[in-house]
Amino acid sequence: MDFSACPNSSRNDRTLGDEFTACSETEPLGRVVFGLYGKLVPITVSNFKAMCTGTAKSSYKGTLVQKLFPGEYFIAGKQGRRDKGEVRPPVGLARNTETIESKAFILEHSRPGVLSLCLSENDDDDEIKLDPDYRNVEFLVTTGPAPCPQLDNQNIVFGTVLEG
Repeated sequence: MDFSACPNSSRNDRTLGDEFTACSETEPLGRVVFGLYGKLVPITVSNFKAMCTGTAKSSYKGTLVQKLFPGEYFIAGKQGRRDKGEVRPPVGLARNTETIESKAFILEHSRPGVLSLCLSENDDDDEIKLDPDYRNVEFLVTTGPAPCPQLDNQNIVFGTVLEG
């Protein structure tokens, strides 16, 4: 996943990719390579991969990192309006039943670079979340230096940063 910064806006200064319309010129920051735990949480991983590749008729490209907690984690992939730098509602993603399975919560946010499906910090509007076609695609990455135990048992850890 390639990360870019939007230098002309203080509120929207962190984008994924370069298609966000409010930011015509982005500055590349670098690429992050994730390793995914597909055997433990296959639906979560499959949905994330579909969003990364655009096979869900939506993607993370050009979306904003909408929350940044320095020294802890950042959140990206909020579903909503594309013109606000949010993810267009995905089509064809499986409903994620892993969000209620206890085995999906066994991995912890024990170090920097943990990738998880954002459930506890998700701030999508209720109107969006109550839509029967809603699919949670918001994710977070721990940035460290310390672990984030407050996220354990609330978000589904499904990968780790391998490079970047």
